[in-house]
Amino acid sequence: MKTVALALCALAAATLPGLAGTREDVLSGAVRCGGIANDRAWLDCYYGAAQPMRAQLGLVPAPVAQTRLVPGGGTAPASATQMPAATPARRPGGGIFSNFFGGNLLADNVAASAVMFDTHGFFTVTLANGEVWRQEQGDSSFANRRKAGPRTLVTIRQGALGSANLKFQGDGTVYKVRRLR
Repeated sequence: MKTVALALCALAAATLPGLAGTREDVLSGAVRCGGIANDRAWLDCYYGAAQPMRAQLGLVPAPVAQTRLVPGGGTAPASATQMPAATPARRPGGGIFSNFFGGNLLADNVAASAVMFDTHGFFTVTLANGEVWRQEQGDSSFANRRKAGPRTLVTIRQGALGSANLKFQGDGTVYKVRRLR
């Protein structure tokens, strides 16, 4: 029995390095595509998320239109021109599981250059770095229009299973958001 357990541990240890690096980047990108509702756009995002592996294998790069769809960016080839994207900060030892449980910092105290509210009370915030984030329609919290204005500092953290959580400075509420650009 000890031999079988030892063999399983050795097998697990041998396969874990395969999940690191490029494979982890691809899986992380694919998870971030989960918030896209449109099936065609989701599929394009999924293909764009595979760009790091395509580059490693020397394959033709994925079109910029696909790599640009991956929330959080960072998957387009270096030669491609695309909008600057926030790169999630990795927590030490977080590994692949941090993408499922969240917590990674996506934006840290970035000033809002514009905050707009739709007729239903959901907001869209444009950050000073050019990123645009929209509150999810399923969120049950509504931002205070006086506290969520231009020049307000915004912090965004990765949530569980590819979601994102936004907080306005001075407002203790956490809002579910998705990145538009």
